[in-house]
Amino acid sequence: MNQPEPIIVPRGAVLSIVCAVAFVVGCGGSPAAVESTRGNVIIGDQNNYLTTAALSLPSIDTAPGVDLDICWSHVTDDLQCHPLSAQSDIDTVALLRISHLTKGQVQDKVAAGQLMQSQVAGYLEYHPDHLATCMKLSQLSFFETVIDVPSKYIESPGWTYLLLLAKGTTPGVGARDMVFLNPTAASTNTAVDVASGCGLLDFSADLLSLQNPAVPLAGPWVVDWKDITHDGQGNPVSLRWIDGLTVGRFDGMTAQAVQARILDVELIATSLWDLPLNGEDKADLAQARDRKTGAAFSGFHPADSTWMLALTCSTCQSPAPLVLTILRPG
Repeated sequence: MNQPEPIIVPRGAVLSIVCAVAFVVGCGGSPAAVESTRGNVIIGDQNNYLTTAALSLPSIDTAPGVDLDICWSHVTDDLQCHPLSAQSDIDTVALLRISHLTKGQVQDKVAAGQLMQSQVAGYLEYHPDHLATCMKLSQLSFFETVIDVPSKYIESPGWTYLLLLAKGTTPGVGARDMVFLNPTAASTNTAVDVASGCGLLDFSADLLSLQNPAVPLAGPWVVDWKDITHDGQGNPVSLRWIDGLTVGRFDGMTAQAVQARILDVELIATSLWDLPLNGEDKADLAQARDRKTGAAFSGFHPADSTWMLALTCSTCQSPAPLVLTILRPG
């Protein structure tokens, strides 16, 4: 497998694929510029949530150097335990060869967002036709460059193979399931049957220890995040990666109740408003649009609901927001 230099997207880590709070950036044009002064809602590191994540991935022993049959027909749930269609929801099957890391080290680095490009010695992918849910190992290619993959799929103490099923076609982004492959001369197995992802990810978020930024009930609501330096996992963050803002309203739920269902926030939100960004360090919430109706955000009503704000990166490896906080209207 060839060196995959093109696969890295902005965050430096190849695979922080912790499928956590996946606020998806909505459609819409670029927001109007906000004046150069500081906003009236300031968000800093003290306002950001804290997350922890751990992966426990299965490993499938296979014969080395053979054209494996790879199937995902039985994948019915993703890493978030959300329902998944094996036929229609998998857009990319990818195989990574990782150098000089054990499976345990790969799991830890993937969960922490610390697996780096220099540690990936090979990247291959295949885009299913949304009809079949099986493929041959030989159908993988390096960005459509044909490679004799079976001959390079060999047993080596210095290599770890990670198979990913992903939504979307951006390399390293949108993983829904994953499994280690272990080529070994002790095995005659030539079939890989990927199991569902539910139960492989242990993810938690602390929404209670952060400082809740105050927001006025009446506008303007110019949110300013110039002071952010780290994401929820403690990784250094560049503000230019931020390309989306989402406001969420949760009626009848406390912050603690939302925290308990952190993997389901999009499902349990009463309303969501999205605002596309392009590396700005502040934005006017009045330009955010309701995800369902397209109506502009009109204020924090009712004020006694739980209100959440997330800053997201659609091209980053992790779908978890870089910044997520609970707002305090009043």
